[in-house]
This record gives sequence, structure tokens and C-alpha cells, in this order.
Amino acid sequence: METLFIYLIKANISLAFFYLVYVVLLKKDTFIRLKRYIFLAAIVFSLVYPFFTIEAWANIFSFTRNRYAAEVIMGQPSFSLLSGESLTENNFIDWKNILFLVMVAGTAFFIVRFTWQLITILHIKRKSVPKRIGGQNVYHLSEEMMPFSFFKWIFIDTEAHSEEELRQILMHEQIHVRQWHSLDSMLTELLCIFFWWNPFVWLMKKEITINLEYLADSETLRKGVNSRDYQYHLLRLTYHETAVQIVNNFNVSQLKQRIMMMNKTKSPSRKLVKYIAVLPLFVLLVTANSVYAQKNEPAKTTTSPQDTTKKIGQTNEIFVVVEKQPEFPGGQEALMKYISENIHYPIEAQKKGIQGTVICNFIVRKDGSITDAEVVRGVDPLLDEEAIRLINSMPKWQPGTQRGKVVDVRFTLPIIFRLQK
Repeated sequence: METLFIYLIKANISLAFFYLVYVVLLKKDTFIRLKRYIFLAAIVFSLVYPFFTIEAWANIFSFTRNRYAAEVIMGQPSFSLLSGESLTENNFIDWKNILFLVMVAGTAFFIVRFTWQLITILHIKRKSVPKRIGGQNVYHLSEEMMPFSFFKWIFIDTEAHSEEELRQILMHEQIHVRQWHSLDSMLTELLCIFFWWNPFVWLMKKEITINLEYLADSETLRKGVNSRDYQYHLLRLTYHETAVQIVNNFNVSQLKQRIMMMNKTKSPSRKLVKYIAVLPLFVLLVTANSVYAQKNEPAKTTTSPQDTTKKIGQTNEIFVVVEKQPEFPGGQEALMKYISENIHYPIEAQKKGIQGTVICNFIVRKDGSITDAEVVRGVDPLLDEEAIRLINSMPKWQPGTQRGKVVDVRFTLPIIFRLQK
């Protein structure tokens, strides 16, 4: 799951950077065809480049997590022991699991929404009457709806338009079909499904959608359609209902922007130089991976009982930051089970009503053995001693590794003693 989070962070940062560069440098230009390729390249790059040196980013993520756990005493698994009850997994809350569930829930919602839109298109197609106009197969809409295309399907209410309007609409939609604009629309829709929590993805989708309309408008006018008549036809279609969001509509909500682009003076060729500014962004993101991957010295710290951090000598390295953390045999679930079965709530502590969280530190050695167990933050000697006894009684762990080598790792473990009410 950690690797997935790293991938999502990197991909979405890249998409955000590209969008901001587009807004600042490229949005007002008329190089609409080039913009389409820039968008597609940015999306593909953002989705692919995180795989290049993902271990380096794992180190950074791991460093942040472990340092936070060692200094603030949070972020590591917590265990709650209720007097007279065994430990249950409900007492363990992992923020990453919660975040993951929220992301999955949102993605599931948008998948259902996307599926419903596809079903709606198929339903419209089934109700529509196939016709052939000017050598082009179209589907006559049985109800008042905005003309649209979806891949090779073109949908038009053929009876609601004059012959000239129909010709212009058909030309516009044929451009969408020939240039495969539906691929762009589907790609951005998938981005919004899986990265729904990133506002820059939705903003990018909006820009890609309007740019596709710019392309279709430009090609239509280039074929000799009168610009003023064409714009009037767009205005007349403003009040028609849109079928679904994933199709290429003859008219979209940004009508004012489309008309302004049609009337805009063509950008001079010298402004193409600005597009070179996108290249350093590619280089910057790739270099960021390489820099972290090539770091020879990992962060090496240890935590004293007073919660201070100091460097350990080269001859006896004890890591807090490693690529692969040490793990109890069988994982977290097995660790919780072991604690629940082997810890003993001191009778005297129960009688005195003593409860709280004991923060313990210990070292998982290269052979998996547990040494140097100590209390970083105690509650009472009775609970502190029991926590240390429990840790020292643990079987050997699976040791941590750094750059493929087994290393000694300092681990922080909070144990919660709680009396049953």
C-alpha cells in the first residue's frame, strides 16, 4: 500500500505541475493542435515516470513516517489491552487504511457514474433511428438533445435543424470522429475516476474538453463555413440538453470561450518557444527521482529515552530509516495476537486503577532478535515493567533491510493498557 501511495503522490504532483505550466504559459495561445499533444504527453508521462526509481521515493516516505513515530510517538501500530478481555483489531487505527478506504469509495462511486454514462449512450443508440446523411451514418435522436459523437457514432436530431445547420453540425462531429477525440475524453474521464481527489485533474479535464472543441471549430471554419453563421448556430443550441459528460458535444458550456477563440488572431510562430518550457519540467521530475536514488548515505538516527535524536557511528549503524521495515513473523495481525495472548495486566495496577500508554523502543537486530528494549514514555513502573517483559519475550522478527542488506533497526511500539469500564 505504501508503494501505491508513493505512486499516487508522484503522478498527481506531475499532473498539477503540468496544468499550472499550461495555465501560466500556454492557455492563451492558438496552437490548439500542439496543445492536444502536450496534454496527452503530460498525462502519459505522469502515469509512467513514477515507476522509474520508486524505491528512492519509498525511502523519503519511510523517513518521514519513522522520524514522526520516533519523535512524536505516533504512526506505529498501537495495541490496547482491556482487563479481562483479549486484544482486538478494532483498537488499531491506521490512517493509511482509512485514507485508502476513502479513496476506494470515491473511485467506486465514479466508476458507477462512468458505467451509467456508458449505459445511457447505449440506451440512446438503441432508441435512435439510423440514417445516412451526406455519405455519413448518423443516429437520429428521438428526443430533443444536443448533437454529440462518441467514437464513430454521431447523434443528431435531424429534424430540428435546417439543411445548412445540419451540414455544419455534421462537419463538426465528423472532425471529432476522424481525429479520435473520444480517446482524449475517455482518458481524462479515467483520470478523474482514479484521481478524483485531485482538483487539478478536473481542471485539466475541463481544458482538454474545450481544446477538443477548439480543434473541431477550427477545422469546420477552415472548410469554408461562415464564421458568423456558425456562431449563431452554436448560440441557438445553448438551451439543448447534454446527453452525458463523456461524449463530444457540438456545444459545451464554455460557449463564450469558443467564440472568442474563433475570432482570435493567430498566435505568431515565435510564441512556440514557450512550449520548450515544458521540457525542463520533464527533466526536473525525472532528475528528482535520480537524485534520491543516487544518495549513498541513508538517514541514520536513534532515539534516546529523552526523545532526542543523534547520529550513530559508522562502525555500529542502527537505522531508523530503511527501505524494508522489520516485521513480526506473520505480520501485524500476528503481532496483535501475540500481545493479546502473552501480556498480563498487573493485578496491583488494576486495583489502583492505573492505565495509559507505554511507549517502548527496541532494536531488531540483523538476526531478528530483540535487544535494548526501553521505555521512552512510561505510565507507572508496574505497566512499564510488563511492557518491557513482553517485548523481551518476543520471538525473532524478520529483520529490516537497507539497499538489499540486512541491518539493525530501532523500532517504536506503543502499548495501551486500558481498564474495562
